[in-house]
Amino acid sequence: MLENMGEEMKKSSESPPPTSFPSLPNDLALNILARISLIHRPTLSLVSKSFRSLLASRELYATRTLIEKTESYIYVCLNSNKKNHNPRWFTLAPVPQRQRLIPIPIPNSFPNQYPESSSTVVSIDSEIYVIGGFLKGKRSRRVLVLDCQSHQWIRLPKMRVPREKAAANVIDGKIFVIGGCRSNKSKDWGEVYDIKTQTWEPLSPETPDLTAQKSVVPGRLVMGGKVYVMNGLKLNFRESVCLVGIDKNVLCQIFVRNGKLLWRDANEEVECWTKVWGLEELSSNYLVSVVNLCGGGRVMVWWKKHLKIWCAEISFERRGFEELLGFVECSKSVFTFEGWDSGFDFFMHSAIVTH
Repeated sequence: MLENMGEEMKKSSESPPPTSFPSLPNDLALNILARISLIHRPTLSLVSKSFRSLLASRELYATRTLIEKTESYIYVCLNSNKKNHNPRWFTLAPVPQRQRLIPIPIPNSFPNQYPESSSTVVSIDSEIYVIGGFLKGKRSRRVLVLDCQSHQWIRLPKMRVPREKAAANVIDGKIFVIGGCRSNKSKDWGEVYDIKTQTWEPLSPETPDLTAQKSVVPGRLVMGGKVYVMNGLKLNFRESVCLVGIDKNVLCQIFVRNGKLLWRDANEEVECWTKVWGLEELSSNYLVSVVNLCGGGRVMVWWKKHLKIWCAEISFERRGFEELLGFVECSKSVFTFEGWDSGFDFFMHSAIVTH
């Protein structure tokens, strides 16, 4: 009897075997994974197929949103070959010491014909919408969405009217698309896409949701980081800008023209672009694009030098009413073209995505 008791005590003193992570209930596994930065996603995805599935799931994004652990990432689309149209999406790795452009895998769902140019891009949460543009020299009604969780492409219902260089923005969870068509009919002026019902409806110029958009500057429409000149029902694309809050009461438009960074007060009716001072270390580079960063009143500028793509993060300080100082917080080479030159028009689109 004593011998049996000794064996039982020995067994009870032994620690139980550890539970493997994949054997945890899905809810618990999601709760743990949601608290880990997506920087570690490539490593975690190697653990098992179930891990890869969880990391690409909408449930993980929903859990991260619920516990306020989402992160913002910059996605860019580059035309990697100036002779043959070959667009490719990349994400900018968030690790400062190893920041570089990481190509998005090309799945079977990638469209055979990607818009040649003039498409419009907006993002909602972890999805990027590519709207209209030219296909085989004609305006397109097509709308594509890139799910940045699974990196799969999805075709959405087509727009009512073919469009290129349309104005687009997300308002109250719906995508408003304006202009970019040949028609002068008011019913074709714009349309709105309801994500929940997956339907397009005509959009009137008098829609209340657009009033605030048009009031930035009379006769202008600022949507999705682009400025359009309004002439009746006609909408002409003017330039891509970043709206940056310098302080509580100052909103500036930041813009690249002829390779230089310019700015203007967004509330001034008179259009007067002025040089951003303090960027001497970038003066030898021909800037090609500027991208908003999430919060903090900063932007990221892009340029190409030889076969390398560079980017720099810039913060701002207002000096009086007529000067804006820029400060280069960091700059780095993030991509190298392999064996050929892409030209200066390599930068097609950018979007801020949350995971």
